[in-house]
Amino acid sequence: MRVVVKGPPPSPTSEAFPATLRDRSMAARERTAEAGHDAFVLAGGVAKGAFAAGVLSVLTDPRAGVSLSTRRIVGASSGSLNAAYLAYCARAGTLATSGKELADIWLDDATYRAFDVSPRGVLTLAGLSTSRGLRDVLARHIHPSREHHRVDLRLLATNMAGALSSIGGQPATTFEHVFRFEGSVFDDAETLEDLFTAVCASSAFPGAFLPVDAEVGGVVAPCLDGGIVNNAPLKHAIGDFRDVSRVFVITPSPRVQHEAPQLRGVSLVTHLADVLIQERLFRDLREADCVNTALARLHAAFPAADDRARALDALGWTGRKLIEVIEIRPPAPLEGGAFDGLFSRQLRASYIDAGERAARAWLRATEPTPTTERSATRRERMNGTP
Repeated sequence: MRVVVKGPPPSPTSEAFPATLRDRSMAARERTAEAGHDAFVLAGGVAKGAFAAGVLSVLTDPRAGVSLSTRRIVGASSGSLNAAYLAYCARAGTLATSGKELADIWLDDATYRAFDVSPRGVLTLAGLSTSRGLRDVLARHIHPSREHHRVDLRLLATNMAGALSSIGGQPATTFEHVFRFEGSVFDDAETLEDLFTAVCASSAFPGAFLPVDAEVGGVVAPCLDGGIVNNAPLKHAIGDFRDVSRVFVITPSPRVQHEAPQLRGVSLVTHLADVLIQERLFRDLREADCVNTALARLHAAFPAADDRARALDALGWTGRKLIEVIEIRPPAPLEGGAFDGLFSRQLRASYIDAGERAARAWLRATEPTPTTERSATRRERMNGTP
């Protein structure tokens, strides 16, 4: 494909895409086996990670006709929970029900009760809670798989000790760590423990959770939330995986900020975190768009495959191809702070509903006729306490 689909709509008051964008994105629904595979990038946002569950509940529904061929899934922060469960379902061949099940997990289990207060962590200011509650949630819903469909999972964490890398052949320290798993991690209980540790490390929000000790490069290192270094790691969804042709980027923040927040107190701290996260994603998306534009020009300049291959080799882009990048976001900021949803089932349900609406907006943009609405609404499960 030679189209990059940008979404969601720029207007916060409309769910429909602009007509020009709708025309360019029609090809997104016309996929065949030869078109390549799909990747998902699932960003965090603490309780607002429930937004992705709403998106996935629509995209993975066979009635939507999206024709998914999911091969790689990348997550960071609370998005690592979504990524791990989606990969688990892809491995087990139950992708069609994964979104709805994930929404149920967010509604029923993503509460303040998942906190396991650590007196020592509070006294030392290392963190309020251990990750035991999250680990228990994972163990309840992810079990050894009997099916063995291919899937690749990557989870981002912040290695607080740092790791030696290099720039231009010279040593340098990096704090970003990527936990890489093949589908076989879901096949037995022992390897699942390694996965659960990685999810907890990627989700350990600073101050709220104690650092999680995880094996990094053969040594045990304290790790925290992957969103610190890269909340929506687009590059890891493409990377060296040459048969990925479409990437869904799902993040609970809008594409355009229309109003500046109050720059004081908690609002200032929250906004600084959003700036760090969104700027990295902005750069990744812009780079992907520039690369796609350059590749399209190469295709036009070198119609012959052999000539084009030599040009790509000369640029150091051997094997690179056009990637369709689809952003699914809310049109406006979601209500509440990052942690507020942990104390309100109704708020979590609203995030899931927002995700469903955003996914349906994309479906309407890629199809001239309205898609079938889901018969059951999330409001029917809003009653009760967290």
